[in-house]
Amino acid sequence: MQSWGDGYVTDVEYSDGFYPAQAPAHMTLAATINGLETPDAEGVFTYCELGCGRGDTSLILAALNPKAEFHALDFNPSHIAHARARARAAGVANVTFHEQSFLDLAGPGAPALPMFDFITLHGVWTWVAPAVQEAILMFLRTRLNPGGLVYLGYNVLPGWSEMAPIQRLLKDLAAGSAGRSPQAIHRAIETLGRLAEAKALPARFEDAVGRLRRALDTGAFAYLAHEYFNEHWRPVYHSDVASALAQAKLGFAASSDLLNNFHNMALTQAQRSLLAEIDPPDLRETLKDFCGDERFRRDVYVRGARRMSASRREGVLAGLRLTLVRHPPEVIHIARPDGSLWRTDPAAYQVFLSALSRGPRRVSDLLADPGLPAGCPVTAVELVGVLVGTGIAAPCSGPEPEARAAAERLNGLIDADVDAALARGGTIAVAAIGLGLQLTPIQMALYRVLRTGGAPDPEALAAAFIQRCREGGGHPIIDGKVIADDAEAQATVAATYVEMIDRAAPIWSMLGMV
Repeated sequence: MQSWGDGYVTDVEYSDGFYPAQAPAHMTLAATINGLETPDAEGVFTYCELGCGRGDTSLILAALNPKAEFHALDFNPSHIAHARARARAAGVANVTFHEQSFLDLAGPGAPALPMFDFITLHGVWTWVAPAVQEAILMFLRTRLNPGGLVYLGYNVLPGWSEMAPIQRLLKDLAAGSAGRSPQAIHRAIETLGRLAEAKALPARFEDAVGRLRRALDTGAFAYLAHEYFNEHWRPVYHSDVASALAQAKLGFAASSDLLNNFHNMALTQAQRSLLAEIDPPDLRETLKDFCGDERFRRDVYVRGARRMSASRREGVLAGLRLTLVRHPPEVIHIARPDGSLWRTDPAAYQVFLSALSRGPRRVSDLLADPGLPAGCPVTAVELVGVLVGTGIAAPCSGPEPEARAAAERLNGLIDADVDAALARGGTIAVAAIGLGLQLTPIQMALYRVLRTGGAPDPEALAAAFIQRCREGGGHPIIDGKVIADDAEAQATVAATYVEMIDRAAPIWSMLGMV
């Protein structure tokens, strides 16, 4: 691996992906649910992504927020070249991609950057050297506006404690292998598997080794390289991150995983009672991670917390418009770490979901629906938290024509690499919700037919999908099951398309995707 990476993998490009938790609107929603004032995430704002990879997230967000100014930084020149090319092709002019090391951000060659309302880092903090972390803290101290928000996605303990010895073995095995990272990764994981089979590793590591071998079988080299093979891979406790960010005058605001902000949904009554006895809030958050054996946190921090009243919070959330983004279940259950369930009020949520199935609705209108049972206890905070937190709905607005046009141009780039989109899926920029919506390969094929105004044929779609799987050396996987038999595969995949045409297609139409 090249020395310019300072221990970070540089000879395998990061995989494409859109991370909705990095969207300013989602960051402000999380903070609002926790009762904090936020910057304006609509219209004019400034945004910076540190470690943007191949640029999908910043590019999509810039296209959907044409009045905002976006900057995205990554030290890998191939990532930045790819991102710039896509921005030019889609005509997205309000994002600038910088080839920039974080260590040089304060140096004479650093780009001239504005003060930012939002700064995000996904998959950076626990993969880079301590000196790089210090450079990030300096950037946050000097470039984030008062009241601004920071998103940080990172590997957290205790969930990764079992993997730490395995990661060390992988890194050392790869370091002793000749060849570029894909070959080194393959040899390292195969050697690890043989060690496990020979009982040279304790039995408690069998699950971890199994996960690695399955990822290797799917050809997920980019994920494996960037997750496990960096010199400075080091999961941390939430309290340690909070202590570090306090140096930049940042305080924890909320979890971007919205349901985690509701203790009654995320914890049992016994857990809530015990955690209520713990005074330091950062320690309480760390203990929550122990309750759920968390492996990854998506946190929002604020530079200068300003609390809002409960009535103001309820009013802000009641003013949101929601739209469905996927077909909802008949009953919404939220599983706690111990396996117990938090259940929504079935009668009330059936009314809410029925109304949303007919089109977007303001939260205040949903809560005033005459079909609700008398004395319905659901608040705007709960309703927004549950529907958005479960991925059933998203806030929506009437996007400007410029945003719609930019989304259409960006989505049109899929046609330039159809084979890749059908093989791996991709992200569709959805102007109505200001976010990207990730589609699987099986969904992407239907989307392309509907986007061009065609009439979808489930049998033909199924046959084409199965053929692509064969050409890739595999078989269809439906609901986690590998289907090798041709007749069974055709019937199962065709039935899946029938269901998608019935359930997903109307929602895509509602969102303006097709």
